[in-house]
Amino acid sequence: PMLRIGIDTGGTFTDFVALEVGTGRVSIAKVPSTPKRPSDAPLAAIRQSGVEPGQVERIVIGTTIATNARLQKKGATVLYVGTKGTEDAPVIARIDRKEAYNPAWPKPDAGVRRRHVFGIAERLDHKGNVLTALNDKELRRLGDWAARWLKSDPETDWAVAVNLLYSYVSPAHEKAIGDYLAKRFPGLPVSLSHQVAPIWREYERSATTITDAFIKRVIGDFGGQLASEIKSLGIKGPLSLMKSNGGHAAAAAAGEAPVQLLLSGLAGGVIAGRRFARDHAEGNGVTLDMGGTSADVGLIANGEFGSTTQYEVEWGVPVSALFIDYTTIGAGGGSIAHFDAGGLLKVGPKSAGADPGPACYGRGGTEPTVTDANVVLGRLDPSFFLGGEMKLDGTLARQSLIALAKRLGLSIEDAALAILNTTAANMANATRLLTVERGLDPRKFALIAFGGAGPLHAVDVAKKLGMTRVVVPPHPGLTSALGTLLTELRADRARTVMHRSDRLDAKRLAHELKEVSREALAELKRDGLKGEATVSGYLSMRYLGQNFGELIQLGGLDLSRAVFDKAVEALHQRHHELYGYAMRDRVVEVTEVRVVALGKESVDARLMAPRAGRVAPQATRAVYFANAGRVATPIFRRTEMPEGTRINGPAIIEEMDSTTLLHPGDQAVVRADGSLVITLGSTGEDARTSAGNRKGALPPERDPVTLTVVNNALRNICDEMGSAMVRTAYSPIFSESRDFSCMVFDRRLRMIGQAEMNPAIICAGLHTVPLCVAEMGIENFHPGDVIVHNDPYRGQCHMPEHLLLKPVFLGDQLIGFAGNIAHVAEIGGMAVGSFASTATEVFQEGLRLPPVKLMSKGEYCKDVWRVVMANHRTPDTTWGDFHAMMGSLTAAERRFQTLVAQLGLDAFERIADSLIEHGEAWMRREIRKIPNGVYEGEDYFEDDGVERRNYHFRCKVHVRDDNVVVDLSGSDPQARGPINVTYVATSAACCAGCDGSDLG
Repeated sequence: PMLRIGIDTGGTFTDFVALEVGTGRVSIAKVPSTPKRPSDAPLAAIRQSGVEPGQVERIVIGTTIATNARLQKKGATVLYVGTKGTEDAPVIARIDRKEAYNPAWPKPDAGVRRRHVFGIAERLDHKGNVLTALNDKELRRLGDWAARWLKSDPETDWAVAVNLLYSYVSPAHEKAIGDYLAKRFPGLPVSLSHQVAPIWREYERSATTITDAFIKRVIGDFGGQLASEIKSLGIKGPLSLMKSNGGHAAAAAAGEAPVQLLLSGLAGGVIAGRRFARDHAEGNGVTLDMGGTSADVGLIANGEFGSTTQYEVEWGVPVSALFIDYTTIGAGGGSIAHFDAGGLLKVGPKSAGADPGPACYGRGGTEPTVTDANVVLGRLDPSFFLGGEMKLDGTLARQSLIALAKRLGLSIEDAALAILNTTAANMANATRLLTVERGLDPRKFALIAFGGAGPLHAVDVAKKLGMTRVVVPPHPGLTSALGTLLTELRADRARTVMHRSDRLDAKRLAHELKEVSREALAELKRDGLKGEATVSGYLSMRYLGQNFGELIQLGGLDLSRAVFDKAVEALHQRHHELYGYAMRDRVVEVTEVRVVALGKESVDARLMAPRAGRVAPQATRAVYFANAGRVATPIFRRTEMPEGTRINGPAIIEEMDSTTLLHPGDQAVVRADGSLVITLGSTGEDARTSAGNRKGALPPERDPVTLTVVNNALRNICDEMGSAMVRTAYSPIFSESRDFSCMVFDRRLRMIGQAEMNPAIICAGLHTVPLCVAEMGIENFHPGDVIVHNDPYRGQCHMPEHLLLKPVFLGDQLIGFAGNIAHVAEIGGMAVGSFASTATEVFQEGLRLPPVKLMSKGEYCKDVWRVVMANHRTPDTTWGDFHAMMGSLTAAERRFQTLVAQLGLDAFERIADSLIEHGEAWMRREIRKIPNGVYEGEDYFEDDGVERRNYHFRCKVHVRDDNVVVDLSGSDPQARGPINVTYVATSAACCAGCDGSDLG
């Protein structure tokens, strides 16, 4: 029989699966990875398996070599070429910051150094017309510059990234540069943006092209060397590498588009998850791949995995290509449990790694980890770890938890349970980001758990999400390798276009779609396509004026007006599901055509369960459960469980590469393909029960796990608000500058959650929201109301900053508020842009709004909207940005209601009390680190825009023990011009300025 081989090369191990075509029988192998020579491990796995070379039909490899090269900075030194005047784009990057409160936050590595940037004199307009022609003199100047760098260090691995303005419209200039460099510097890797990422957005395109150049030689050498060595083994079947989009491509051509392989090693698990979701979950599943240091969470909906067109190789450095959509968090077996500065329990992202590893490894590790917690609770057998190849020390595991348990005031077992509950909550939050943000209910999905640690934690995660089913694939530690066998030849191609629904040229749009299709099909043929391909078309659509769009599937490539209108309706529905509103009267714009071409292959890679076996337990072990303490639990060997076997929880099912845990009341069934399908006995575990209902359990407001879960949930609500605003914004002040902040308040008007966008605005919300509610009267708030307010004399910072505030009700009971404050681009006044530098009174700055209802019980207050639109110079932008803000409030409202419904309002408010106490205690501890004393500073404005004289600011910061007083009384009196600051803005600046300062 012919064989198909799948190999997944991870950071620690390389996994091998060989599948007999037609029979479904598999052979497996696991060998150590070889980071110094990445090609050695796959070859060792092939040799160890003992397969006959002549039987190998195809080999598909998923590799982390591209990811590791970028993260470890082990690629080429890149020379970047951009249109003169824009060449600094990759170094300047975006304005948003990862750590809003840290003035010393280091910018991410752009992948290119400033001295390696070259501006070339050429210019196109947005239609591709030549404004400045590229001439031979400029090409020689570029060549001479590059030659000096190459000559300065001949041992360095150099590469060139070229990204010119509007090259995605007309690539002629980029092609000329590429041809010139290839002729003058043979063998020098060159990446051209129109080939790598033919899309708009200069920064994203530059970052993608730089990444492609950085890994070009690494990937090319790996693919070529591996293909040669596999051929030398006598294997004639083609070698392919997994692509980030879930397809695979010929290894020999890997160096032509290496950025498509950036997440090659992470795609296999989701691909395999799709198969098991289709077979056992009606096509709807969430994949959980949990290993030693991290957990990857992916989404399968209606039998297909999700895709995203952007991925950040590190924070703030995007790569624009098609990737399988998933999220990664620092939750693995080696994740370390610790306390943050506020005293809340945290698990991860810091990991003990493989060396020294968890304390129970006996290699010198002393900090408590997830693995140590599992050993303490009896969930892992110290004598059967990795199938018995490695022994664990239970005594060392208990010792590692002693200090943590003492600080928590819990027994060692309950402290271990707290670690596992926190870990499960982190993974559940990651799952919600993939489902709830897309308008999907996680309760309607099954959890598909694999990786070494996934099946052990699957039931805990599923219960926190309200799921009822868990699927554990056969050989869960090798699921990613199995996924490489299930891939298809795949090509994704996209092109930036501009079409409007009110003046649609359907024939032209269809022509552009078919041109992109031809490019995709040509790529498939280059990768070895034999036979027909399936081609699907997509349009990226948005409301005219928005900065981001939604990808809408067309199906085939036929594009008539009727098909287009159907896509527009799909956009309206998607927008309403995600953001709570649709703008059916607005013009819809198409900004991108995209094609996915699949080369279907006939191999049906299915595994099979044993036909017979011994179902009796191997042993019994005392395992600790939340509501029952130590329970005698039967231990089963999965390799001896034939199809149809039913196991009732509590139970533990062990195998060489993983352990599956069933809680009391759960039931597992072995299906024909060997999968374990677990039906949960009780669902809906949430923050109320995270500490368990066991005797002596702490009340929720004192339970560290509950506090951590709720604190993270509130933070996630605000992060989701921010994402919704960016995705639906009209103004670049929202989508690019992110001059806004999102926050939630309890019904006592205390801020209990915030997102780190603009720190000054966040601090202002502490005062603005209570003042707004006081003026409106809390009894005048109803479900569906939205208040708008920008009056500096009523608690706002300055006129452009608008507060939108929405009350949140559960039933007919007010439970809190969701609010956002954002800089609205244009509000009228004496100056365009509403920054009147010569204004002498607030009335000159624009339209001043006291707290007033923008929406009343879900209905537009049309007169208010008419007044606002009539007084703003760009009413369409204001309309769009107000709706972006309201959409984010709706997202917060849904999540806030769910959280309080789970906890109960009384418990939630007690938890909020504790979180605020924690925050105050944390801040006072930080203040105590600053030596007592008075810290002074002085600065001045040279004028106020009206009078040409200096205006002095004098500040004294008095620190005594755990208190800070900021004294600004020595500053000059109020100025006539617009440099005066309200109390709210002054207070906010003091809070933001003192936080993270270097006073100490």
